[in-house]
Amino acid sequence: MTAPIIVTGAGSGIGLALAEQLHRSGIPVIALDRRDCPVESVRTVLCDLSNPESIDSAVAALPSQIAALANVAGVPGTAPAQTVLSVNLLGARRLTEQLLPRMASGAAVVNVASVAAHRNTQPPEAIDELLQARDLAALDRWLATHPIEGPAAYDTSKRALVDWTQLLAAKLTTRGIRALSVSPGPVETPILADFEASMGAESMKRSQAAVGRHGYPHEIAAVVAFVLSSAASWLNGIDIPVEGGLYATRAAANSPVFEGLTL
Repeated sequence: MTAPIIVTGAGSGIGLALAEQLHRSGIPVIALDRRDCPVESVRTVLCDLSNPESIDSAVAALPSQIAALANVAGVPGTAPAQTVLSVNLLGARRLTEQLLPRMASGAAVVNVASVAAHRNTQPPEAIDELLQARDLAALDRWLATHPIEGPAAYDTSKRALVDWTQLLAAKLTTRGIRALSVSPGPVETPILADFEASMGAESMKRSQAAVGRHGYPHEIAAVVAFVLSSAASWLNGIDIPVEGGLYATRAAANSPVFEGLTL
């Protein structure tokens, strides 16, 4: 039997779109989420990534061999800072570390981060300290030293996730396992309103105006599915922005030569 790909957050949004695409390609998928994945024939293991015991219980219910892992689940900055960091960083890391022994050479770990990582205001030293937090008690100590609210915690969680992914890739090279992150811009998902509330509606409107629209879940999922596949075997340790040209438009706005470009 072919080993499955584990997809967190497959109950909705990008995770659901990824589960649908993999399933249509004949790839076995197991969903990890707090709700059932609606894709027919996709088994769901209920899991709350903010709860270490729930993660451990979910891992115990998974098969002994895993083809790949897509950490898609995340919470927006409308949640408390501890919840944001525990789900987006600690939970993803705990799950990954427990599943890595079940992966063979050729496997991949793809973490869905965000272009919001570039909004992070914590210095590199603080990110290094955060990456050393192994449990909720250590996370609370970090927050006591670096008090931030949910919106800033979201940006920081994604910065830390990108950095950790790169370190993970370097650690796994001798095992032949790849690790990458994919960073979407704003996406039309059920929690888009939460991002508008936490990041500011005007900021989201500017991003939408810059590239014409927000992204769609299937567009992000397609990139994640490719990165998980053997076709991407020489991609490793990088972050892939999937943002419709948002970075380009921002760079062009500050470029003295942009207006002089001929097409």
